[in-house]
Amino acid sequence: MEHTTPDFFSQHAGLSRTQGESLARMISLIMPDAAVFTVDAHKCISYWSPGAEKLLGFKQQTLLGENCLTANRCEQCMRSCGLTESGKVEGAPLLLHRVDGTQQAVLKYAMAYQQEDGVFAGGLEILLPQQPEQTKTSGPASLGEKYGLISHAPEMQKVFEMIRRVAPTEIPVLIRGDSGTGKELVARAIHGESPRHLAPFVAINCATLNAGMLESELFGHVKGAFTGAIRDHQGLFGRAEGGTLFLDEIAELPYELQAKLLRVLETGEYLPVGASQPMQANVRIVAATHKALREEVKAGRFRQDLLFRLRVVPIFLPSLQTRKQDIPLILRHFLKQQFTGEQLPVVTAAAMQQLMAYDWPGNVRELRNVLNYALVMSDGKQLDVGDLPPELQAQSTIPQMQVTGPAKSGRQAPSEAAILQAVADCRGNLTQAAKQLGIGRTTLWRYRKLWQKE
Repeated sequence: MEHTTPDFFSQHAGLSRTQGESLARMISLIMPDAAVFTVDAHKCISYWSPGAEKLLGFKQQTLLGENCLTANRCEQCMRSCGLTESGKVEGAPLLLHRVDGTQQAVLKYAMAYQQEDGVFAGGLEILLPQQPEQTKTSGPASLGEKYGLISHAPEMQKVFEMIRRVAPTEIPVLIRGDSGTGKELVARAIHGESPRHLAPFVAINCATLNAGMLESELFGHVKGAFTGAIRDHQGLFGRAEGGTLFLDEIAELPYELQAKLLRVLETGEYLPVGASQPMQANVRIVAATHKALREEVKAGRFRQDLLFRLRVVPIFLPSLQTRKQDIPLILRHFLKQQFTGEQLPVVTAAAMQQLMAYDWPGNVRELRNVLNYALVMSDGKQLDVGDLPPELQAQSTIPQMQVTGPAKSGRQAPSEAAILQAVADCRGNLTQAAKQLGIGRTTLWRYRKLWQKE
């Protein structure tokens, strides 16, 4: 098969676009296991063979008209395009990402159509599979760990699945979550798993600047556009070229700028301040807010048409209060970041109980700050109740549950927090966790069953 492809190209040099489409269909019949497709002058896919659908998992109806990088998801294709630079590609080895997250090794052959005045007119591409066995790259759980989103909670697993599904697309995403839940981390994960991951990720908080400064920061300005504009200024849309622009606190975007952002989403163009000619925007928009934008629309503070454009795929982040079972995992993750290769400080059961009883209005960001405070106040070996901030020390904790059974008379059961911490510390080894708690393994098992029934 590898020898047949170059023969096709040598016999059909100087193809027109019409001839290329016909040849692509013929090759797809001869090579049913290969991915055969064509692109137009804008590198958008104009034909996608059944073999391509089978090999990479992308449906034809979702790819036609999309940029070829949507399917050619590999580092080499993101860095440069051999088809546009030299007019052909002969047997280049690539490691592509299929739609389901697995990797596929291929050999790439490609030929550009006959050009006029040196302008790229499109081309034909063939991807030949090299490995029948697929290797899974990263599932939802490891995806979260990769970007600092630590959780075993079912609500967060749904978030990871949404990230995995939406990342390969160009669809705008709106992330909704309270302050401190990790909205920017989700945006970075979407960018990092997308075909744009080698291009810049640029973030801005829309609440930090007034309307005039924000317009210049987003869209840029030309020299002389206003007093003090002594030189051209490239805005964030220009700096994020080819990558992702993250608009945090989008609800705070001034109303007069919402129409300008809407124009970018609808036309792909923006106008720098003071300029007369629009610029092309090759960026993906990911926005986030802690507010209900539908309520903002009703109040007249947010444009409904912009909401519809941004909210193609909504992702909702749960608060830390609703997933307190993750607190021991998150603490351990933060501690590992600060104590690389060292013995991690131990969080006592009493301190963990205080942490589990707290409401966490500031979510994961507040948890990190509390941990940093405790590390400063502690001896570095153990974090106890006295090392926590005053507001956590002063709160009343939930009474511990009395358990009858094999434990000694009058002895209290370990709190749920203590059990979670011990099991996490011992990486799921119940024998070691029971020893750490000072109880038998069978007793620990019974306590866990009682907690699970609550």
